[in-house]
Amino acid sequence: MFEPLVSIVILNYKRLDALELTLESVAGQNYARTEVIVVDNHSEQDVAGVVSRFGSQIHLIELETNLGACGGRNAGIRSAAGDIIITLDNDVSFLSPSAIDRVVAIFRERPDFHVLAFQLRDAVTGDMRLREWCHPKDWRLFSEAQFETHFFVEGAAAYRREVFDNVGGYFEPLFVYNEGWDFGLRILDCGFRILYAPEIKVRHLMSAEARSKSRTIYLFTRNYLWIAYKDYPVWEGIRFAGFRLLMMCIHAIRAGYPSSFLLGLLHGFGGWSRIKRRPVNKRTVAHIAALDRQRPNLFIRAMRHRRAPQL
Repeated sequence: MFEPLVSIVILNYKRLDALELTLESVAGQNYARTEVIVVDNHSEQDVAGVVSRFGSQIHLIELETNLGACGGRNAGIRSAAGDIIITLDNDVSFLSPSAIDRVVAIFRERPDFHVLAFQLRDAVTGDMRLREWCHPKDWRLFSEAQFETHFFVEGAAAYRREVFDNVGGYFEPLFVYNEGWDFGLRILDCGFRILYAPEIKVRHLMSAEARSKSRTIYLFTRNYLWIAYKDYPVWEGIRFAGFRLLMMCIHAIRAGYPSSFLLGLLHGFGGWSRIKRRPVNKRTVAHIAALDRQRPNLFIRAMRHRRAPQL
């Protein structure tokens, strides 16, 4: 049986201990036909020293400047030769040595799906991470079941090569945050489908080392506005941004960073003149709405947010 080449693209920024754990999990995979690409977003640390401990076959791309999650992933994907591409953040590692075997098997068994969303587990507790559960299903009932979704975590997913060949890459002006939502919209608009695949479990060793609360609020706010303008028909864009901006406003006030929210609004609206609108088809919006009708009620969703806030 033909075994496709699988490219594992690991995005790195600082956190070398986490990168080492991720590389260990990749090196321990049973699947043989792989290439590993590490893209370092100008960490100014000894990334080469860590990578070299796992063999000279790993391709290290050291960027001269930090291009953000979007630019960094795009650089790695452009260098990838695989029929299947797996994107991992440096703090995401496989929990099983058969993870890539399962990716290949699911793509073979489900030719109607083109992106696989992995299940994320907490590095400390081992529990499923509710923070990353934005799927249109009740996590209490469907966390271990395959189902069609419109969501995936960018640093814990697998794609058929044709997705990038047809959709292109991540929208680099976003830099980081919400880039998966923008990319997912374009994936669905091209007729591709996304499958939640809980058989592929990964550990997420989330760290605040590369994050700033005020900057996070600013970027989420700005990027919501850019995605609403770039990707949606007018009314659907208003609906997409309205609720999310209200939530960001409340969160910014509670966190003590209202100025970051206001700056995000300023740069969000101000950036529209530099962005080319390419709204997705209304059929795509309707498809997402149909999936969203399977969401649990607001009380259950609020309970999840209370247990695992997304910011």
